[in-house]
Amino acid sequence: QDYTCSAEEAHMACEVDPNMEIVATTNAKWWGAPPPLFCGPKSSFPTTGYWNSFASCSGGVCDDYEGQKGGAVVDSATPNSLGRTDVEGCCWWGRGVIQTTGVCNFGKL
Repeated sequence: QDYTCSAEEAHMACEVDPNMEIVATTNAKWWGAPPPLFCGPKSSFPTTGYWNSFASCSGGVCDDYEGQKGGAVVDSATPNSLGRTDVEGCCWWGRGVIQTTGVCNFGKL
């Protein structure tokens, strides 16, 4: 969520709702594919961990998403390149034909 508009375009930025929760409706289905993208407040998702696409399902049961064939969430706070370990306000992932992302680009639409 740390992507922002330039000073000249700041008036076009969408407001960020820190309580917004969304789960994507689609995701890949190949073996080890990660679950759908999600976002939500720190109170619901204090840390997100990371996806291990090489993990076998625990006890042969895959329950992170329907149709899962392999892979698993590793429940360990793992910072992204900006040091964040949460997904609060990160509900602006790519959507649509051109995969529009970020609060500034959505605001421009």
